This record gives sequence, C-alpha cells and structure tokens, in this order.
Amino acid sequence: MTDTNQAEIVIIGGGAIGCGVAYSLAQAGKNDVLLIEKELTVAAVTTSQAAGLVGQVRNSVERTRLAMWSVATFSQFQQDELANPGWRQVGSLRIALCSERVEEFQQMKAVADEAGLEVDFIDNKTAQEKWPAMNFDRVMAVLWCASDGYLQPSDLTMAYVAHARRMGVQFQTNTSVQNVLVNEGKVVGVQTDQGTVHCETVINAAGAHAFQIARSVGLELPIIPVRHEFFVTVAARRLEPSLPVNRIPDATLYLRAETNALVCGGWEPNSLSSDPCGIPLANELPNIVDDWDALGQFAEELAPHIP
Repeated sequence: MTDTNQAEIVIIGGGAIGCGVAYSLAQAGKNDVLLIEKELTVAAVTTSQAAGLVGQVRNSVERTRLAMWSVATFSQFQQDELANPGWRQVGSLRIALCSERVEEFQQMKAVADEAGLEVDFIDNKTAQEKWPAMNFDRVMAVLWCASDGYLQPSDLTMAYVAHARRMGVQFQTNTSVQNVLVNEGKVVGVQTDQGTVHCETVINAAGAHAFQIARSVGLELPIIPVRHEFFVTVAARRLEPSLPVNRIPDATLYLRAETNALVCGGWEPNSLSSDPCGIPLANELPNIVDDWDALGQFAEELAPHIP
C-alpha cells in the first residue's frame, strides 16, 4: 500500500480491468498513476470469481484484434519468471450443434480472417483427438483457434501490478473512494476515507460499484450486475491441463481444465441480477447465494457430450 495525495490519473478499482489499464497507461508513458482499491488486496472481488477463458474469435474485427492484443500481452508476460499469469495457450474448440450455428461460425471465421487471426474448421475426428473424453456424434462443425487458452485471473492481475509497478504506477489498497470531485465541469480529485487525492483524470473500473462512481459526477452508467456461475468437478481420468478450452453455444456451456478436473459454466436464461441503483457506495455488495438448480442444469446439458 502506498499513500499519496496527488496523481495525474486515478484509477478506481483493482480488478483485472483496472490493473490492466494501469499497465497500459504505464506502457504508453503515463507513470503518474495511482490505482485505488477498497479491498485489502487487488483481484479480491469479481476478478477472483472469473473462469479465466481467453477467446479471440469475436463477431467484429475490432473486438477480435483487441483480444489478439491481450493474447500477445499474456504471451509476453509468460516469459517473465517473476511476474507471469500462468498463461496456458492450449487452443480452443467452438462446437456447433445446429445449422444456424454453423452459419454463425462461418461468419466468425470471415471476421477472424480479416483480423489476421488463424482460425480453421476441423473435422470431428481431429476434434476427438484434441478432446478424447467428449462425444462428437451430434456435432455439425468445429471451429479451432490454436492461439486461444486460459489463465487464472488473479495471477493475471498480479502480473499487471508487478509490471506496472516497475514503470512507476502506485497502488493504494484498503481505501474506499467516496466521491469524485469536480470543479467547473472538470475532475479535480477523488475523496476517499483516507483523505483527498488531487488528480486531472479519473478512470472508473469499480465493477459493480461503477454505477455509483459515475453518478457522483452526474452520469447514469447503464450497468446491471448479473450472476454467472460455474462448477469444478472432482479429478478424473483423461482430464488434463493441456486440454483445449471448449465452447458449446447451443448448450450455453463452456469447459476448461482445472489441473486434472474440469471447470464447467454456462449462461442462465433467467440469471439473477442486482440493480446497483439501490446500493449506496459505502455499502457492501449483497452476497450471491449458490443456485444449485442452475448448476444442475449445466450438468444435465453437459452429460450428453461427456458420457
């Protein structure tokens, strides 16, 4: 923790996004940067709960190239023995179970080709060799991206912190931002529970609290936190860390290895959401209770594919 009352740029929020922004600013030559995090450590809230999938195949060239830049950054970090994110570049399989999804994948491949991302359709036999435990009988198409992978989000965040610190960025944890200070339409600082920090620019990376941060300067940020769940299986034969990430959009599922077990998550049709309007900035966010019915549904969707 570093105490300061002056910085050119203040970043509010010490998750993967806030710390990634801090690193990018430092790389661009901006080293008078202070990141403020309310928890005792960075990556303590939303980031710590993320599944860590890294996929570059997107539906626009711009988003694809942004994801490609992220992969290049992770690969560069991985060369640093003291500050790497545990990046596993194992590739990814994207599975189509219906003709409409095949058409969508063809469009995504066209976008990838335009962006310069190497993506190929592979046959079911080749896919089976990459994922021996999976049943490909119902699969109509498989889109393969060799440069995709996964990592641990907390490790990535700490790598961002280490690299940003080397370039002069300061980090102040256990400090709550109470208000963004504005004078004549310009940001002049932030008020925290540790005192005022004077600055010229504020970057709002406060996660579920971002709504209240924006509201403090009169902006309405249209975000609604939505619960997203995954489960981790027990260890099992043929589940290895080198398995590719696996996405099955028609079953709303994703899979990746977790040591010798499996992470399985999905997208609920009616996810629990929490409107941030009614949660004051000083309050703790409500605890999210595990929904075993939703997790059970994921398992049922997964069963036909991994007998």
